[in-house]
Amino acid sequence: MGVRFSAMDPDADALLENLLDSLLNDFSHWFQRGEELLAVCPDLVMAPQERAQMAGRLAEGRKAIAATRALVEASPQAMAVSMEAMAPWHQLVMEVWALAARISQAAR
Repeated sequence: MGVRFSAMDPDADALLENLLDSLLNDFSHWFQRGEELLAVCPDLVMAPQERAQMAGRLAEGRKAIAATRALVEASPQAMAVSMEAMAPWHQLVMEVWALAARISQAAR
């Protein structure tokens, strides 16, 4: 998964935990927003098969976020998530943003 443990001082650990929590919250928000958008997405914006594929990726993203949260909560020390592990999540968020733009344009 690309999770690393830190060996920093307590203040740095607290900062890392807060930043990671905020980042994971953001991913969760956008994955949920993506699911909401897919539920109202017209066929002219995205075909049903494409929506099903994106829904599957969003579900996998939510599972990855939940697994990461579980690891963070189970660890007695601060953890970091590698950029390599987060790259697919970032890509998925950008797809959600693009879908929102396409739906907005179609509604005009």
